[in-house]
Formats: sequence, C-alpha cells, structure tokens
Amino acid sequence: MARGKTTRPWIYYGWIIVGTSFTAMAFHQTARFSFSIFQVPLIQEFGWGRGALGGAYALMLGSYAVFSPIMGNLFDKKGARAVMPWGSVLVGTGFTLAYFISELWHVYLVPCLFVGIGMALSGFAMHSALMPQWFQKKRGLATGLALSGSGTGILLFIPLIEWLIATYGWRQTYLIFGLAVLSIVVPLTALLLSRSHEDVGQHIDGEDEPTAHSPPKTGEKSLSPPLLEVFRQVCRQKNFWTLLIVVFFMGLNNNSILSQLQLYLVDAEYSTALAAFFFGMLGAIRMLATFSMGWLSDYIGRQRAQALSSLITVCGIAILLSIPHMPSKILMGWVFIFVYGMGLGGMSVCYSSMSADAFRGPSFGATIGLLEIFFGLGGFIGPPLAGFLFDYTGSYMIPFVGIAFGLVCCIFMSLFVYEAPRGTPQT
Repeated sequence: MARGKTTRPWIYYGWIIVGTSFTAMAFHQTARFSFSIFQVPLIQEFGWGRGALGGAYALMLGSYAVFSPIMGNLFDKKGARAVMPWGSVLVGTGFTLAYFISELWHVYLVPCLFVGIGMALSGFAMHSALMPQWFQKKRGLATGLALSGSGTGILLFIPLIEWLIATYGWRQTYLIFGLAVLSIVVPLTALLLSRSHEDVGQHIDGEDEPTAHSPPKTGEKSLSPPLLEVFRQVCRQKNFWTLLIVVFFMGLNNNSILSQLQLYLVDAEYSTALAAFFFGMLGAIRMLATFSMGWLSDYIGRQRAQALSSLITVCGIAILLSIPHMPSKILMGWVFIFVYGMGLGGMSVCYSSMSADAFRGPSFGATIGLLEIFFGLGGFIGPPLAGFLFDYTGSYMIPFVGIAFGLVCCIFMSLFVYEAPRGTPQT
C-alpha cells in the first residue's frame, strides 16, 4: 500500500457514531417527552395543577439552556467520550430516584433538573456537534439519522411507558426506565463514542484521501477558545441571530405542545392508552421526517427545507386545535400526527444542519450550545405559560395560536435573512 494512505475498513466508523447517537437520543428524548405521560398519574395522585407541573418542565429546559454552552465548550476541548456518557448517567439517575417522589419539589429536582443537565451533556446540541466531525458530503443525511432516534424513542417507549404505568404504576415505571438508561446507554456511549474520524485512522466521510473541507485535526481541538471569546465571535454574525430566533420558536413549539399533548388528547375524550399511542406514532412520523428532510435539505437547500417544515408544523397546530370540534376524533388524530410530526422532525434536522453549515469548526460545540440557550428559553417560558393559561381560560387556544405565529416568523427568517455559506446546499 502506498505510504500515507489508510486502509478502507468494511464500514466507516462514522456510521457507528450515528448508531450510537441514535440510541442515546432515543432514550434521552423519551426521558424528556415522557413528562407528558407521567403528568396524568401525578395529577391524579397528588392533585397538582398543570401550571405547577409545567414549572417543573420549565426547570428541565432552563437547566438545559444554562448548561448547554458550558458543556458544548467542554465538548470542543475534551471530546465526545469524555463528556457525553455523563449525560446518560444523570438521566438514568434522575429517573431512578423519581421512584421516591412524594412532594412537588421532588418532581422539580428529579427527574427534571437531572434530565435537563443530562440533556446538556448528551442531547440535541452535543449530537449535532458530533456529526460534522465525521461527515461533510452526507452531513444532512447523517444528522437526520442520528436525530431520528428521538422519534424512534417516542414511537417505541412512550406507549411502553403508558402500559407500564397502567400495569405496574408510575413509580416502578420511572425505576425501570432509569435502570435501562444506566445499563444500556451509559456503557454504549462510553465504549463507542470517539472524538473524530482521525482518532480511528480514517478520513472524513470514509474517503480514501482527505477533502478540502475536512474539519480541524484532533490535535487542534485544544485551540478551541474560551466560551466568552466564542460568543464574541459569533455574535457579530447575522446567521447567529437568525438561528437564535428560529431555535427560540422551535423550543416554544416543541416543549409547549408536546408537554401538554397527553393532557390535551385526554381532554378531547381520548383514553389515556389511545393518547399515548398517538403520542408514540407521532414519534414514528417524526423519525421519518428527520431522515427524509435531512436528505432533502442536501439537495434543495437548508433554508427551503426549514421553511417548508415550519409551514407544515403550522398546519399541524391548526389541525390539533380542530380535534375537539370534529366528529371523527380518531381520524383527525391520525391526520394531526402525520402533519405535525413531519414538520417537527424536519425543523429539528434542518436547524441542526444550518448551524453546522454556518459555524463548522473547532468551536461548533460551544456555538450550538449558545444557540440552545434560546431553545431552552422557549421551553422554560412555554410549558408553564400554556399550563397556567389553560388553568385560567380552560383552553389552549391562546398559547397554541401564538406558537403558530412564531413559526411563521421562522419561515421568514429562514428564507430571507439566513445566508447559506459557500459550498453548502442553497439551491
């Protein structure tokens, strides 16, 4: 073999990274979105209000927002294996300790605070930051596959959690899921995650030779600047503020609606089991959308794919609001999960790819962590506000319509304000 070339293995290790991220996202995002399922028995047993429990969810997203840039900067300096497994440790520990909940503040502490910090260590931002270290040409596809773990987790685990609650009780369900995270995800991420393609002696995308757009070498990771310096650099760029607005409304949408969805469907005369089934099927559609929109964004451009996804999501919200007034609620449930799930999954993967296109480099982990502050801010404001507005008005109309208007703003920002860097899909 010629000197300087690496042997092409039977599989590019980047796809192992994608599979590991997929699995971690499935468990971690289920931990986050299962809050909607656990709310029902908690309210029934303790009589806590929706606004009060929405505050616990807000703490989860608030802690995620505070810790994301710090953990992103640590990711840039230390690498995936040194940072991300600890997120699974916290998520698993938080759910395991939730077995002992007896007061409202216990819900705030475990699982919400533990899960929020755990997601900052190994959630959307970190897995999004990991993909550009392994993929250039197929970044949209790889990111879509990795993030589709979120939808898969919702599809598989949300109905399972509802069944476990009905069969064994909510305490035992918290314990079972927490132990599953500790025994499956922690060792998987600790053993398989690696910082970049160079750590395993391969070139980016599995190519025989390095490409012109390969990311910095592993040895250069220590040159990642301090977090404050990263902020000073990115805050001068229009794309940072554009994506900041987009991700805020994404956070408002995702967390407000999904945290209240189980209660909303039960109020619309769905059984708890059927509501959980639809919640799970929403994950299936989201998984499909994350994969397909990631692939599509490589061809039609990130901005168009993001705008299309936002428009689809607005249509999904309109359908959701119409469900209580429709004679065939089951049919409308299916229509809702298909439309809303396609928009939800598409927005996530397109935002991730737009961020990677605009800020790829040794500080990308810290940069997307800074952006995720505003995703967390949307999650911090939205769920308790939606809960309190329901407690006051008896309806989700005001918060859901407000979210829809925010997503229209995302369409405008994606199409007319965001500037695609050279060499990225922008057709």
